[in-house]
Amino acid sequence: MFEHLDDPSPSGPTSRALRAVLIRAARLRRRRAVSGVAAVGVITLALGLVIGLAVPRARPATQAFTAFDTHVGPLAVGTAVPLANLADVVFVNDTHGFGLAFHGEDTVLVSTSNGGESWRVVDDAPPAALPAQLEFADASHGYLWGATPSARGRAPLWTTSDGGHSWSEAPVGPVVSDVSAIGSDVWAVVGTCPINSSSVAAACPATVEQSMDNGTTWHATAAAPPVSEEPGLSVADQDLELARITTSRAYVLSFAAAPAVGGASLGELGYTADSGRTWEARPDPCPTYFDFGQEIAASGTNDLWMVCGSQPSTGSQAKALYRSSDGGRHWTLTAAANAPALSGDVSLSAAGGLPTDGYVSPLSLGHENLAVLTPEKAWVFPDRSGVFQTTDGGHSWSPVSGLARAGLVGGGTGNVVFVDVDHGWVCEVGAGLWRTTDGLHWQHLGP
Repeated sequence: MFEHLDDPSPSGPTSRALRAVLIRAARLRRRRAVSGVAAVGVITLALGLVIGLAVPRARPATQAFTAFDTHVGPLAVGTAVPLANLADVVFVNDTHGFGLAFHGEDTVLVSTSNGGESWRVVDDAPPAALPAQLEFADASHGYLWGATPSARGRAPLWTTSDGGHSWSEAPVGPVVSDVSAIGSDVWAVVGTCPINSSSVAAACPATVEQSMDNGTTWHATAAAPPVSEEPGLSVADQDLELARITTSRAYVLSFAAAPAVGGASLGELGYTADSGRTWEARPDPCPTYFDFGQEIAASGTNDLWMVCGSQPSTGSQAKALYRSSDGGRHWTLTAAANAPALSGDVSLSAAGGLPTDGYVSPLSLGHENLAVLTPEKAWVFPDRSGVFQTTDGGHSWSPVSGLARAGLVGGGTGNVVFVDVDHGWVCEVGAGLWRTTDGLHWQHLGP
């Protein structure tokens, strides 16, 4: 299984093949909001973003889409969901998946049992709405977090043991930023301070909570990772990223440390090889001006990929890709997409075809932008751009021609996920879902 790719004595295989391991794209999509903005304004902005992204872009609505989107009132379990309404999808194997979808201004939890060809409502009122994120370890056990913080500054974690039909709040928090489940072994990275409306907030320590029974009971790891977060005003707290490699080896990334020159934040990276009993600090390669957002992914303990993003503007963002082959001790600039106007007139000495169009972070709804399959092969889907692929370790990137032939048009928002090197999906809000079963050819499953 991919989650135990480099574990010499892996635990028993689970039905979830990749989610927390190879393509765990950083959830650092939401940069802290502009100082001084009131909380109600941020919530309104988030709602406007969600609604705006939910509107199909210049594509004729089918009868099913119209009927679903205009339906008023509760939706019965089993109601068919148009694929154009999907906003975030995850898969536990090549047939069974879950997703969050729009129903007007509301969020519904949906599932598929045929590889994404059709989706049906599981819960028409889940306890966390978009920009919430989800993770399922198998067809029954799932996790939901990352919704807009409450008035008390909390962003809790919710768990299910019946495939999303009912949910319980986990006794961790106050702010859960990321979750990873490898079978019944679940980790949550937690901010210890509630989100507040201060324009400048002191950094707070981060902790990692662990459950060995599918999220029923929790305890903190023996030591805390050497990272912190800034609990300032935000739409959704995404300053912390958890990237697990095996049940014992994991990385925690933060990019909300002390302010750096130019207003960016210096990131922090911690690594554990013993289930959190001890942690080591590792350097964060993202330079100033390319540190307004970060995403990390891996194909094993030592093979790390880090995408850095500059301040975004008018649909563009300078980007940089760094690679490490020794578990983050040393990093090499592998590719860059320079936009000097967005990076303090700084250009990096690399090319490679990464797009300046679109945002790796912060302006996405919390979806995976980076999927790493092997040390050579990876995918990136910058929000509001197209899907790009590399087969040479990130040195060169190009648009995925098979997706274009299958009808994917750049400029959307969505996510890219794989459960193995052959089976993957691209979700684009308002357009639908695409699937590959061989890693090469793509099929549009429908709007």
